[in-house]
Amino acid sequence: MIVHLNSRLLPLDEARVSPLDRGFLFGDGIYEGLRAFNSHIVGLDRHITRLRAGLDEARIPFNAATIGPLCRDLLRANNLADAFIYLQVTRGVPLPGHPVRTRVPVAPLTPTVFAYATPTAALDAYAAVPAKSALTTRDTRWLRGRVKSISLIGSVLAGYEAHEAGADDAILIREREDGSRWAAESTSANLLAVIDTPAGRVIATPPLDQVPILAGVTRDILIDASLGTDTPILQCPISAGELSSAREVMLCGTLTMVTAVTQLDGRAVGDSRPGPVARRLLDILCDRIRANA
Repeated sequence: MIVHLNSRLLPLDEARVSPLDRGFLFGDGIYEGLRAFNSHIVGLDRHITRLRAGLDEARIPFNAATIGPLCRDLLRANNLADAFIYLQVTRGVPLPGHPVRTRVPVAPLTPTVFAYATPTAALDAYAAVPAKSALTTRDTRWLRGRVKSISLIGSVLAGYEAHEAGADDAILIREREDGSRWAAESTSANLLAVIDTPAGRVIATPPLDQVPILAGVTRDILIDASLGTDTPILQCPISAGELSSAREVMLCGTLTMVTAVTQLDGRAVGDSRPGPVARRLLDILCDRIRANA
């Protein structure tokens, strides 16, 4: 495997990062996960925008616009057309003689930039809707869900809780001070659900500012692509009760694409098979990717 490290392409076993890097010691960094189909990077501009916003909030100086050429060089170096690309930017390594554990470095640092690419399925592999089981669990993560931080211990622990209960993934439920409970997202993907509301049956996804949650690139593509179709996605809150009685529950993300949750908290969702909305949304997503390739 050829990886990118600080503007160099080199074999993985030659890549070296200082153990004093703040990404290693603090989880002090921002990351992106991107998907390439037939050498086309899906939603690149959206990824750049999200990365830039995260870096700005984290006060890490890095030109997010450079990740396009970086990712394409990485694909070519590994002879990959269909791939997942992981990229992270940490605050960097303290200068010699400077304190290591200070929360705010005493002098500006040079960010550490690392990326790798691994092969993934081609678009034609999505003839059937993937499916998984999920467990709902309390969301105890921090309140800056919009920031794609490399510190993922909250999601990791939720994933362990799900696996120890025999489920594939966890859907996080945020509890408010008034006692109400609202669905947020899974450990690594955004949430969609077909729910019944006073206005009728809708395909809902939680609003970004309600929980808060990550602005998923696949989520945004699906929302835009569904406009004007018979399956528009509405950004509206999903209560824990609405989620438990939903006719379909789905997850969407860079690696997840559109995946149906067919069992939730040990109970069947619908008839325990991917439903028609999941099928339709996966088709919409694949069509949009093909159209932009």
